[in-house]
Amino acid sequence: MTPAASQNRDSQVSSSIGFDDRLLAEALRAYEHDQTNLLDEPQAISKALQTDGDFEQRIIVHAQSLSITTDQRAAIKRITHMLTTIVVILLIIAMLAGAGAVRAMLVSDRQSPVNFFWVLTGLLGVQSVLLVVWFIFMVVRSSALNTGSLGAIALRLANVIAAKVYKGRVYTSAIEAIGISQLQSKQGKWTLSAISHAAWAGFCVGCLTLMIIMLSTRHYTFAWETTILSSDTYKQIASSLSALPNAVGFSTPSQQQIENSQWPISIEQSQETRHAWSQLLIGCIVVYGLAPRLILMGLCLQRRSASRKRWRLDTTHSGYLRLKPLLMPQSTSLGIVDADNDKVEDSTTKIAEPSQENETFPKGPPVIIGLEIQEPKTAWPPPLSDVSFIDLGFVDTSDDRHQFFNSLSSLQAQPGIIIIACALTTTPDRGIAVFISKVQSSANCPVGLLLTGGDYLRKRSDAQQMQDRIEDWRKLAKNVSIAAQHVIELDLDYATDASLAKLELLMGATPRKTQARHIEEAFSLIVNHVARWDDAPKLEQQAELHRDIAKLYKNDQESWREFFHLPMDLKGDLSSSLKGGAQRVVGLLPNNLRLNPRWMAAGALTGALGCVAAATLLSPIAIGALPLWSGIGAAIATATAAFRKPAAELSGDESAKNVQLTESVQAATLFALLLELQGRDETAITQVLEQVLDCDESVECDNAQSTERWLDDVRHRFDLALAKESS
Repeated sequence: MTPAASQNRDSQVSSSIGFDDRLLAEALRAYEHDQTNLLDEPQAISKALQTDGDFEQRIIVHAQSLSITTDQRAAIKRITHMLTTIVVILLIIAMLAGAGAVRAMLVSDRQSPVNFFWVLTGLLGVQSVLLVVWFIFMVVRSSALNTGSLGAIALRLANVIAAKVYKGRVYTSAIEAIGISQLQSKQGKWTLSAISHAAWAGFCVGCLTLMIIMLSTRHYTFAWETTILSSDTYKQIASSLSALPNAVGFSTPSQQQIENSQWPISIEQSQETRHAWSQLLIGCIVVYGLAPRLILMGLCLQRRSASRKRWRLDTTHSGYLRLKPLLMPQSTSLGIVDADNDKVEDSTTKIAEPSQENETFPKGPPVIIGLEIQEPKTAWPPPLSDVSFIDLGFVDTSDDRHQFFNSLSSLQAQPGIIIIACALTTTPDRGIAVFISKVQSSANCPVGLLLTGGDYLRKRSDAQQMQDRIEDWRKLAKNVSIAAQHVIELDLDYATDASLAKLELLMGATPRKTQARHIEEAFSLIVNHVARWDDAPKLEQQAELHRDIAKLYKNDQESWREFFHLPMDLKGDLSSSLKGGAQRVVGLLPNNLRLNPRWMAAGALTGALGCVAAATLLSPIAIGALPLWSGIGAAIATATAAFRKPAAELSGDESAKNVQLTESVQAATLFALLLELQGRDETAITQVLEQVLDCDESVECDNAQSTERWLDDVRHRFDLALAKESS
C-alpha cells in the first residue's frame, strides 16, 4: 500500500469511529477489570491487525470484533435508556416543585395583599444564587460540578438504581464506562450542566404553568413593604426589574402604580395595576429564570456534542497497555516496561561519553541501524551524499539482534559512532535501555539516538503528549550515558537538507550547506504589500503576497511542499486540498496560539493560501481567475473546528474576501516563518513559534508603519529563538 493510500485509509477509519464505538471499548476494558475476564480472541486480534490505524483505532476494532460485543452493546443501550428515563423523571419532579413553590407563595387569606418581592425572591432567589455559583465553578474549578451539581447528583442516583436493577458483569462494566465518559471526561461538565439547567428550566415551567392558572382564576392584590429600607429604594428596584420584561412585551407597573402599591394600600387597587404587577411577575420568571436556563442548556448541549466528538480513549491505561504488544507489533519493545527503575541496572559497563561540543570520534566510519522502526517513506539508509557510513539494517527480533552484534564484531575498524534510529511511537523501556548498554560495551564507542516518526505520533496525540514522549527518550538516553547532543529528532519520512544536516553533524562530518536566510526579504514584501492595500485586502491580494513570499524559497520548494502536505496543483478535489493545507498549518501552532481566535484563523488562512502559492509557482496563472475563493472560508472553518478551542470562522464569498488587515499580516508572517524554519522537525518549529509569536500581544497592523514596527519585533524575537536553539 502506498503512503498516500495508507494515509487515506487511516483517515477513513478515524472518521468512521464515533463516541459509541469508544464507549464500547471503554466498557470492555472495564469488563476485564483486574484481568479476571480477559478477552483475547484470535479473530478479534487478527481483524484489528488488518486495520491501518493507530493504537486507539485498533483497540476499537478489536472491541467490535469480540464475541461479547453484542451483549455489551445491549447492556450499554439499556443503561443509557434508564439514565434518560431518570433524567426525565427529574424534570417532572422539578416542574412539580415549581408548581408547589408557586402555590406556597401565592396562598393568602384573601384579605391581605401578596408581597410581590417576597414571592419573586422565593421563586428566583435560590436558583439565581446557584446560577452564579455555577458560573464561578465553570471558570475556577469545573471539576467541582462532578460532585456537587444537580446533574451530578441525578446521574449518580441513576447509576445506583441501574446497579440495583441490572446485575451481571456486562451491566457493571457498562455503568462504569458511562460514568467515566460522563463524569470524568471533559464532556462531563457540559452533560451535568445541561441536566442542571434543564431541571431549573422545568422548575420555571412548573412555576409559570400554575401561576398563570392561579392568576387567571383568583383575585390577587400585589403590594410591597419595608421596614429598614427607604421607599425610593424599592421603587428603583421595581423599575430596574421592569426594564427587561417590558422590553420583550410584558406590561409593567408605572412609577405611580408602584408608589400606590406600598403597604398599607390607601386606596382600592385598580384592575390595571393588578394586571401590571401580574404581568411583571410572569415576565420576571420568564426573563430572569426560564430564558437564561434554556439558553445555557442549549449552549451546554452544543459543547457536549463537540466534546463527545473529541473524546478519546486513555490508551495509557493498564487495561489497554496490555493489548499493545498484540495490536501494535511494530512497536513491540525489546524488553518489558519497568517504571520502578529510573536507571538501568545492568552488568555491562557503561560508557561515559564526553559532553564537549567538539568531540574527537574514533577514526572508523559511523554505523547506523533502525531499532524497531518501519522502513521510512523516503529511503533507507538516509540519503547522506557527502558522508561514508555503514548501514547494518533493521533490528526487530532476537535473530536480528544476534545478527547485528555478529556484524558489529566483524567490522574491520572500530566505528566512529553508532547511531540507533528509534521510533517516537515506541515507549522507551528497560529492554531498549539494556540493548543500548550492550551496544556501548560491545563497540566501545559513542552511541547516538535518532528519534523518527514525529509526524505520525503528532497525528495520534496532542502537543503535550508529544513533548512528554521526547522527554522520556531523553531521560532514557541520560540513564545509559548518551550525551545530550547525541540525541536528535529527525523524521525520516520527511527528511530535508536541513534535517539531514543534523545527522551529518552527529556523524562527525561537515554538514551540508543549508538554505539561505530570506526572512528580512519576506518581511519587506509584507510591508510593501500592506502599503498598497487601501483597506482590508481581498483574498486575491493576499494570495499574491503569499506567492511572492514563496518565490523567495523556490529553490527549496519540493521540501516545504512535502512538509506542509501541499498539492502539486489545484485540480481535482479543490476543497480537500485547501482544508488539508489549513489543518496542517494549524496543527503546527503551539497550544498558546490555538487558544487565540485570531492566530487560529491566521494559521488556517496561511495553510489555505499556501496551497494557492505552491500551485501557482508551478503553473503561473492569474490568481484572480481561480474559482476557489468561496472554498477558503470553509477550509478555515473546518481547520479551526478540528482543534480544542473554537476560532473565528470565515465563510461565504463576501465574508471570505474581506478578512481583517491584521489577520492578513499575521497569516503572511506565519507563512514566512514556516518557510524559514523548514527542514526542522515539527517539535522544533512549534517551540520556535511559541517564543516568536505572543498570543497575548495586541497586534494592530492597520498601515505599513505599524506593520513594519511589529515585524521588527517579530524578527528580533525570531533571532533570539534561533540563538537559543543553537545553544
